[in-house]
Amino acid sequence: MAPASLTPAPTWLACATALPAQLAVLRLSGPDACAIARAAGLPSDRPWRLAVDAWPLAGGCCPVRTLTAIAPRSYTGCDLVEIHLPGSPDLVELALARLVAVGATLAPPGAFTRQALANGRLSLDQAEAVLALTSAGDERAARLALDRLSGELGTEATRVREELLTLRALVEAGLDFAEEDGVSAFDRAELGTRLTALAARLARWITAADAIGTTPVVCLVGPANAGKSALFARLTGATALVSPVPGTTRDWLEASWTVAGRSVRLIDTAGWLDRAERAAADANALDHAAIAAGRSSTAGAALILACSAPDAPLPPDAVLPQGAFVVATKSDLGHADARAICTVSATTGAGLDRLAALATEHLGDCASGEPRQQRLLIACRDLLQRLGDHLPGDELLADDLRRAAALLGDLIGKATPDDVLDAIFARFCIGK
Repeated sequence: MAPASLTPAPTWLACATALPAQLAVLRLSGPDACAIARAAGLPSDRPWRLAVDAWPLAGGCCPVRTLTAIAPRSYTGCDLVEIHLPGSPDLVELALARLVAVGATLAPPGAFTRQALANGRLSLDQAEAVLALTSAGDERAARLALDRLSGELGTEATRVREELLTLRALVEAGLDFAEEDGVSAFDRAELGTRLTALAARLARWITAADAIGTTPVVCLVGPANAGKSALFARLTGATALVSPVPGTTRDWLEASWTVAGRSVRLIDTAGWLDRAERAAADANALDHAAIAAGRSSTAGAALILACSAPDAPLPPDAVLPQGAFVVATKSDLGHADARAICTVSATTGAGLDRLAALATEHLGDCASGEPRQQRLLIACRDLLQRLGDHLPGDELLADDLRRAAALLGDLIGKATPDDVLDAIFARFCIGK
């Protein structure tokens, strides 16, 4: 019986730039990229040279530049032809149709980066950094994504994984001596110390992984009439209903606050109530829902600022959410709360620079990150820390080391199931 024929790898085609634009970049990557370009009438026989020509297209001539890179020395690891032409949507559609007619296949989202992963040009963590870079909401997020794209995380994860595999082999070798009393292939105390050190190496990357992707949340909480809404309006420029009447803000408000070139989501919550007001709120569905919504919005906040004003101070026995900092508001009215880390006035603008600096310092590299990477790093770190604190028997230890190595293998794409890869690359835009 003849062996089943293998389906040839497609040569992907997509426009890699948003249209309309002054310049459009078409990307053609795969085993037949050069042949398809030639069949379409493009100059593509000069590797690593920029070819400038007129491309016969739809009965006319289109100015075009092509750049050809031959496998494996290309971004994708395949033969790659980049086609530069004027960024008219209609013109680009004609160009795509011409290339498809001679053998190209329109690319799905993330096709080129997935080629790069398959051909060893990128590790999976770097591929995810490409996604983070293209979706970065501000300069800081883009800078962090570029740092990740350099491959430092993948390099460190690979080194830790290789050490875990070595330690696992050592432990499994020791199983051969299991029936000989007092004989061990390794020093258990030293192994515990090494695992704790490996956990610490991963811990620093957990903060970095948490810094790519979703915008961090900062919440304003505190008593009614503590100046939260006025501060919210001053920091964001958004419209907020400001009134001396306590409890004016019933629902939470949200807007973008730019801190040191970085966008954060600032949320203004409904004011806390004193005991008498809380009793009334229990009977008032609107007040009760507003308070509950405010508490819920703080659950995932990276930073919580508890506002305290001279005319609406935080109670001395107030139980603040974990990680909250007190900010003294309405400084133009006089005495500030002694618990405050800074004093501000939404009316005069006093102290706002200091507040922004403190927020920047506290947020550090915190922003929410790529959830898949975060889960894998945390799971591996926690497992290694637990083993470092208490080593189990050799058979269980060998299995735990296998699991830890597998987590890091998944992080860098050594053992990542196809369905997981499909989910990752489905989030890319066309042309990347």
